[in-house]
Amino acid sequence: LASSAASDVYKRQMVVKSNNMEKQVRSELKGGKGDIHFLNCVSKDTIPNCRLLSYMTIPPEGSIGEHEHVEETECYVIKSGKGVVIDNGKKIDISAGDVVITGNGDVHSVINTENEDLEILAFIVLN
Repeated sequence: LASSAASDVYKRQMVVKSNNMEKQVRSELKGGKGDIHFLNCVSKDTIPNCRLLSYMTIPPEGSIGEHEHVEETECYVIKSGKGVVIDNGKKIDISAGDVVITGNGDVHSVINTENEDLEILAFIVLN
């Protein structure tokens, strides 16, 4: 669906079917490596104070570069795969079932360190 058509679907329905979700590919996100695939569950104006609710797939050797969150909090729920999060300069191994929380003013990046996709449910809420 085109963005405006997808937005209309989100506004009218309590349930958003996966075939109505917008797919997006972002290359070298935040200075990282590879193509990050997004499946945007809802548009950013669907849920109050929620800027992002998306499934992200980071390919082997792919990454999202270091970036800061200002006046927002980002949460990753690791669905599958393994990787490393660099949280304010500290490397932390992540795997399926882990939750990563990056608060206001914090800096992080994520790296897929394995030979399989790293799949994440990500959401960003405004503080």
